[in-house]
Amino acid sequence: MLIACSVQLYLPPEYMMNKDFLKEVLTEDKALLRLDQVSRVNVPLYDELSVANIWPMMKIDEKLMMYFPTKMAKNRLPDRGYMFNILNTFQPNYLQALIKHANDQRNSVSNDAIAREAIEVSDDWWDALNSVPFISRK
Repeated sequence: MLIACSVQLYLPPEYMMNKDFLKEVLTEDKALLRLDQVSRVNVPLYDELSVANIWPMMKIDEKLMMYFPTKMAKNRLPDRGYMFNILNTFQPNYLQALIKHANDQRNSVSNDAIAREAIEVSDDWWDALNSVPFISRK
C-alpha cells in the first residue's frame, strides 16, 4: 500500500540519518519538524560558534535532543546548519545572544591590544623619518 504525504519535513543530513534514528522517529521517541516550523539562521563562521564548542551545551537539553540521533558515528558532530537551525527554532534569544557575544569579542579592541600594536619611536628617529619626503606607490 502506497501512502502519499504532502508534508515537507526538515530532515538532518544523510550522514545523521541512521536506522536507529528513523525507528525512534516512527515510535515518536524522536521528532522531525515541518519545513514551515523551522526558523533558519546564518551563523558567522567564528571559532567561538563552532559545532565543537556549542554541541556539548546543546546535548544536555532534552527538548533539543528530540531532533538529533541518539547514536552518531564515533567522533562525528551534527551538521552545522541543521544544529543551528534547530537551536534557533527553539531558543532564538539564546542563539542571538551567542552571536552578539562573539561579535562583541571580535570587534572590541582592548587597550592591551592597542598597546601591543603600537610602535614607539624616539624623537631622533621621528625627526629622521620626517626629514625624508614620502612618495606613495599608488
